[in-house]
Amino acid sequence: MQLIQRNKDSAYLQYDKYVDYDNPIVAAKAKELAEGCKSSDEIIQACYYFVRDEISHTYDSNFTIITISASDVLKARTGISYSKANLLAALLRANNFYTGFCYIRIKHKGGKLAMHALNAVYHPDLKKWIRLDARGNKYGGFNADYTHNETQMGHEIDSAAGEYVFNDLIAVPLPSTMRILENSTNFLKMYFNDMPDYDA
Repeated sequence: MQLIQRNKDSAYLQYDKYVDYDNPIVAAKAKELAEGCKSSDEIIQACYYFVRDEISHTYDSNFTIITISASDVLKARTGISYSKANLLAALLRANNFYTGFCYIRIKHKGGKLAMHALNAVYHPDLKKWIRLDARGNKYGGFNADYTHNETQMGHEIDSAAGEYVFNDLIAVPLPSTMRILENSTNFLKMYFNDMPDYDA
């Protein structure tokens, strides 16, 4: 599915309180991941695989902490798809790659339809956006990987169940996803009962 860029190019490099790439630990990690890389592709992959594989999904790890900003996630080494997407965006933007947010609606663990966050990065050599799902593959049946073609999303979409792939590419995290993280204190309650659907 072709992504529709909803913001000006410069917005996909911006800093905000969620994508806080000027935080010293985020900036240092972004620089570390780029060291030794010989191409844009290698830098993108280094950032992607770090967030996918080295930052746990909170549900998979049975943690209770709720992380939000990129620096939160990096310090705690855990987050759900919403917060892991903030970290991946921060690492890529710190390395001067245009990076945005895109979403799919999936049947969640609580049985409700809810948002799942992905990123898209503009690949300067290919001159196109590619989607990246950094959720992490430890959850049963979930398998996402790096590809230049249509994203290998970890979850196979069941349209009959109401699942859906949105084609919006936005420069900031979906407000509903950040609100639920900011307003929740109990991870399990949030994860099983309160995960949001799409809104702008």
